[in-house]
Amino acid sequence: MTKIFSGKVVLITGGAGAIGSKMAQAFAQAGAKVVIASRSMAKLEQVAKEIEAEGNFCLPISCDATDPEQVDRLIDKTVTELGQLDILVNNAGGARFVKPPQELSPDEWREGMALNLDSVFFCSVAAGKHMIERGGGRIINMASVAGIKYAPAFAHYGAAKAGVINLTKSLALSWGSHNINVNCIAPGLTATEGTAKWLPEKNRADGTPVPPLKYPPDPDNVADIALFLASDAAARISGEMFTIRALTELS
Repeated sequence: MTKIFSGKVVLITGGAGAIGSKMAQAFAQAGAKVVIASRSMAKLEQVAKEIEAEGNFCLPISCDATDPEQVDRLIDKTVTELGQLDILVNNAGGARFVKPPQELSPDEWREGMALNLDSVFFCSVAAGKHMIERGGGRIINMASVAGIKYAPAFAHYGAAKAGVINLTKSLALSWGSHNINVNCIAPGLTATEGTAKWLPEKNRADGTPVPPLKYPPDPDNVADIALFLASDAAARISGEMFTIRALTELS
């Protein structure tokens, strides 16, 4: 892979998960120095070990992205150790408490909002301050198709992801004069181990394979969009949302 991100520092929250780890590997293979963050240091260290085994750089930092003080320390440590922060990927999140809205407790609602929306705001503001001083940067937020269509099994998640989409547009407008591009990716159901029970069959009843565009994307496909949005090819793109989903999810 061409080292198009040589000399760049990328921070990925939720960096130990299926999508986060794939993005970390992709950015590292493209030449970036990668920082991955999540609550589980053990999982982060495993991802970092795999990246470093390929001769690339990866710094794992434990951080609860819903805690603004921990987020500030995360950004400070990244800049102190690596000298800069060029690209932030707000990937921390998850569709927890899958249940009808009337069964959600107030604490579950707050936790869902904190994990999926507060974390994006806290990390963006902390990184944005550094990027403003540095003269620019890229922020990529992970939204979801749930934020643009119905989400009856996890209304809190859909509401939070809709907030991420709107926050993306607001930050893009607020920081455009500082040369900071802010965009978001909205995946639909993505083929990971965690979603295995919801994935459709890869073959039709007659044994023929389901066309790729009608099957949920892989984490690698999401990583490809992140690399594009962080690249020079997307220099004039900001405040936009990019969906990636199976064609069967268009309805």
